[in-house]
Amino acid sequence: MNLFDWIRLFVLSLLWGGSYIWIEYALVTSTPLTIVFFRVFMAALFLLCFCIILKLSFKINKRLFLIFLMMSLFNNVIPFNLIAWGQSQITASVGSILNATTPLFTVIIANYWPKPHREEATLNRIIGVIIGICGVSILLGLSLDDIDNSIKGQIAILLAGISYAISALFGKQISGNIHPAVSATMMLSLSTIILLPIMLFIGYDFIKIINTDAVIPILGLSIFSTAIAYLIFYRLIKTIGSNIMLVTLLMPISAIFMSIIFLGETIARQHIIGLFMILTGLIIVDGRVVRYLKSRLYA
Repeated sequence: MNLFDWIRLFVLSLLWGGSYIWIEYALVTSTPLTIVFFRVFMAALFLLCFCIILKLSFKINKRLFLIFLMMSLFNNVIPFNLIAWGQSQITASVGSILNATTPLFTVIIANYWPKPHREEATLNRIIGVIIGICGVSILLGLSLDDIDNSIKGQIAILLAGISYAISALFGKQISGNIHPAVSATMMLSLSTIILLPIMLFIGYDFIKIINTDAVIPILGLSIFSTAIAYLIFYRLIKTIGSNIMLVTLLMPISAIFMSIIFLGETIARQHIIGLFMILTGLIIVDGRVVRYLKSRLYA
């Protein structure tokens, strides 16, 4: 991973980290399923307009269509619903920590993924991710009171993490000449198509969304935390593969920085310790420093 990849990863963490805030506001007046449907639907419309403006081609073969279908399920439909529902059952700090386990699931699943897209679960990747998760726990000040949340809510977030891990490995198989906007549009459009029959089946009144306080948070969630975020996501997955899921370790850092900048909060000792551990974990996963130290040690 080069410097630009790390910068993109941090920007993505800001956009995805903000999704938890948008969801919290939207949950006041909307159900989890409603939030998820309008999130993918509005994001798909936004990206479709973007693709039309850039005159991008949608020449997709059967293999790519199946990959985008799997991505729509494992990167949108399943985890979005699990997180939106799980977040209504547990505290935000616990949700962020459980979501930070995604890179660990990615390392494990990638180790058993069919070739040629299999990635070996190296010791430095496993150790780095575990250190990062511990850093997230310290950063957010996890206490025993926080753990005393809904077990079902916690399981939902963990299952979402597993789903994201699977989606990253499917995403690696997308051809390099496919524009990120096309990939994101295809995935979100298929997600909308999958969710639409469910919305119609439950008899949802689509006009209600216009007259509620959820409009602004759902727009923010759709455009910034979904459409724009996925443009960066598909750009990164071409260059760093499944390491894209390291973003879940950076998201709590982004949340802390946003709280300091926009809410006037101060940096506590736990923030410094947690930040140090997360960065240490990311450096170990990256591997370059470890390889350099080994070369110097055995030189």
